[in-house]
Amino acid sequence: MEQPAPDDRASALASWTEDTAPPEAVGDGRLVLVLESLRGLSAVRRRVRAFLTAGCDLVSEEACEDAVEKAVLVIDELTSNALRHGQPPTSLQVCDDPQRWIVVVRDAASHVHPAPAVDRPAGAGGYGLYVIADLTAAHGVHYESDHKLVWACMDKPTA
Repeated sequence: MEQPAPDDRASALASWTEDTAPPEAVGDGRLVLVLESLRGLSAVRRRVRAFLTAGCDLVSEEACEDAVEKAVLVIDELTSNALRHGQPPTSLQVCDDPQRWIVVVRDAASHVHPAPAVDRPAGAGGYGLYVIADLTAAHGVHYESDHKLVWACMDKPTA
């Protein structure tokens, strides 16, 4: 991935530094998973993909597949960041609201803030927070005394 433009960097940095509570979920559909290791993320991706696909039966298969793959990418970035940079216990919650999916990843490192890469050589990684910002309708981080919640909202596909 090439480095984001300076304006994009400033916008992404601002979006990850403000303390913003995740939106309240309206729908009843929820998937909650404990995150234990990076090796376990392939199973997490499978479970998330099945959960999201089951919730978009009113749209074409192609529209559903595209939206689910973007959501899985966002969820993979959020969960891997929690496991790499956070502290246990870590968990993932995906809410299936009528118009959107709300993803909340919790970890116990309330003192570790999401930090988008700045001036890092291309190929050195660290651009996942930019990917999340690009693929979501809203995203943010919320801090409590003993944990943080990193969250994202993605629009569900429409017919």
